[in-house]
Amino acid sequence: MSNRLIPFILALITLAVNISMPLFRVYAANAGFGNGMTALVFATYVTGMLPCFVFLGGLSDVVGRKKVLIASLMSSIFSILIITIFPNVYALFFARFFQGIGLGLSMGAGTAYLTEVLQLQNIPDAPTKAANAASLSTALGFGGGALITTIALLIHFTETPFTYYIALIISIIGLIFSFQLPNLPPIGGTIIRLPYYPKGSFEINLAIGICWAVVGVVIAIVPTQLAKFQLTAYAGFCLVLINYTGAFLQPFIKNRVDPITCLKVGFFLIPIGFEIMYLGCVYGILGLILLGTSCIGAAAYGFTYLGGLALIANLSGVQRARGVAGFMFIGYLGFGIPSVFLGFMADKLGILAALGIFGAIITILSGWLFYQLKSSRK
Repeated sequence: MSNRLIPFILALITLAVNISMPLFRVYAANAGFGNGMTALVFATYVTGMLPCFVFLGGLSDVVGRKKVLIASLMSSIFSILIITIFPNVYALFFARFFQGIGLGLSMGAGTAYLTEVLQLQNIPDAPTKAANAASLSTALGFGGGALITTIALLIHFTETPFTYYIALIISIIGLIFSFQLPNLPPIGGTIIRLPYYPKGSFEINLAIGICWAVVGVVIAIVPTQLAKFQLTAYAGFCLVLINYTGAFLQPFIKNRVDPITCLKVGFFLIPIGFEIMYLGCVYGILGLILLGTSCIGAAAYGFTYLGGLALIANLSGVQRARGVAGFMFIGYLGFGIPSVFLGFMADKLGILAALGIFGAIITILSGWLFYQLKSSRK
């Protein structure tokens, strides 16, 4: 039961993160928010997550995995409850914050918990199987929340879609079942574990920061442009493709493509995907936008993510856990901060101009990183 329940809980926590994403722009427009303020609402999620992710990485080691996982799910339930009762952009600030806390506490604890449960069952290669299960369940959750709300809005547009209630009910059921999980003894240690950046990791960390910055921009800024072509309801599909494309590719990439090649492919896909999406935004062609977001997802949660993770793990040695934490920290900084700057830039210069400038920057950086990687590996 625990083998399935822990991934299910992780999927519920990540489901809550994007359940309201297709309505971000609608809530913001009702309050008269521009692109900058909308991006700030989006980034509130990161402010809730990063302190937990960076400074409380050892919490579950001290108090126990089960307690932290339950607290994470409760935080996600609270976030859904907030936006269901108050479907507006001001409530979204608080909802996003609690979504970030839920995710920040659960990611490391859930994977470690599942690993320990599998090891008690004498299942071989438990850490790898736990990591794969956690990766798949969270990818399904991230994309699934946006997908079901997008479909609901296409059927009947409302600011409180029935998916909010479904997610709330399923999450409460998951919470009830979570109390049946085994109480494993804490392994002990310190709560605060700062990230570690080994020598040679700069370009790798910057790569994931760029990829996830593009993802953040797609989620926070592009829906406004879609609205100009009456395509608001399709914004959720962008996020679905970003998450599901990467998740779909992971089993094919892992153990078949070496990490360096993965990064090189990512450096190619990110600017290409962004430019395709940009053309779709210019001319209002939904197919190009979806194709571009698929390319972005292939890099952000496929090639660059897996390749970078493997390289960081090798470079970090015995400090592997802290090295991966540093990798994820830079990724989430990229995910939240650039979208806020670009949002305010879009308010001043226009969305297309801001996206064009951003596209030029990531193209230059991707080319530079490709050259640096090639030079450093000679």
